[in-house]
Amino acid sequence: MFAGKGLSALLDTLYYAPYEKSGWQEFLNRMVSLSDSRSARILVMNKNADQVFSGVQVNTDAKAHKAFVDHFVNLCPWRPGLATLPPGQFYSSFLDGICDQKTFYRSEFFNDWARELDIHHGASGTIWQHEGQTIQVFMQRTGGQGHFTRAETNAFNALAPHIRRALRLEAIMHQQNQQQDYLERQGRFNALLLLDAHQNVVHISEQAWQLIQDNTELYLHGQKLRLQDKAAQEKLGKLLTASFASKASLAPVTGGVIPLPRFARTPLLIQVMPLHPDADRALMPVPAHCALFLLDGEAETEFDLDKLVVLLGLTQAEARVAALVAQGEKVADIATLCQVSPHTVRSQIKSIFLKAEVSSQAQLTALVRALPVLRYQPAPQTPFLSAASGE
Repeated sequence: MFAGKGLSALLDTLYYAPYEKSGWQEFLNRMVSLSDSRSARILVMNKNADQVFSGVQVNTDAKAHKAFVDHFVNLCPWRPGLATLPPGQFYSSFLDGICDQKTFYRSEFFNDWARELDIHHGASGTIWQHEGQTIQVFMQRTGGQGHFTRAETNAFNALAPHIRRALRLEAIMHQQNQQQDYLERQGRFNALLLLDAHQNVVHISEQAWQLIQDNTELYLHGQKLRLQDKAAQEKLGKLLTASFASKASLAPVTGGVIPLPRFARTPLLIQVMPLHPDADRALMPVPAHCALFLLDGEAETEFDLDKLVVLLGLTQAEARVAALVAQGEKVADIATLCQVSPHTVRSQIKSIFLKAEVSSQAQLTALVRALPVLRYQPAPQTPFLSAASGE
């Protein structure tokens, strides 16, 4: 079935699939043609293979594919039998005891979905399991095309290791793309530095680099961040020591905020944030143990009020007042902007102080600017293979 130039062209298409926008559709189209099949699909599912995250398919219209993903996938009578068989290879629905044809023809799956599409036979398998995801490949045939023979499933199985390698490459590229999205978001909206286990700076966002270039009060000495102010440098050292000591003791450390004095200017704030072992680790551009956020009190900033509500336990109205305080607005101006009385604003500020555990507007400003609440629109976390969903 797969031999000679046909096999060579199929493998070329397979290994190019992760790089091309419609690469997986092209691969499945070749698979369908060479195997005399009706249709094919690759599904990325959860660990138990009962929920579809994403996938790619050919020769099934969008409406039928959506019905399959949303409802019929768990009614397919081939799937319970497939779950009992070893992963890593293809099985014939007709030959491998997955489901006898009489049972298949009596099923809701066939009568309400497959019959209209003239799908009578399949060859399928769990080809790869990756980070809690199960990737299954399905080949389908009409009644007239007949069932998949042993020689044909053997040919699919010879191809299976190649499919796994291509899927692994797809997963690596998907993760790299998400890392790049992470970098772009952090670089655009946060002055971010990442530190490794030795407190060396291993990543600097563009905005952080610009702040270091524009402010003589901090600099890089080799791979270490240094502060000109001795008290600020001492506090940074203590916070970093506590952050890295927590990795061994597993004690919770929340980090802290360091005001870095600047001549005739408002202080530059440095937020030290220890990274939990599970916190966005897959999205980090490099292995990192601690993050430093540089916050310029003089920069115009828009805050995400919903994040302030969650992080500080504020009401929406209080979050807006807290953001305006952090932007340097006075009580009278806040009252005008919020269309309330100055007395109401003062009452709200007192409530915010209590919830945020601060005692002055300066402390509140430092806290709000140190929190990761800068407004931005994050790139969506797309599921594996979603770019080639084929829907």
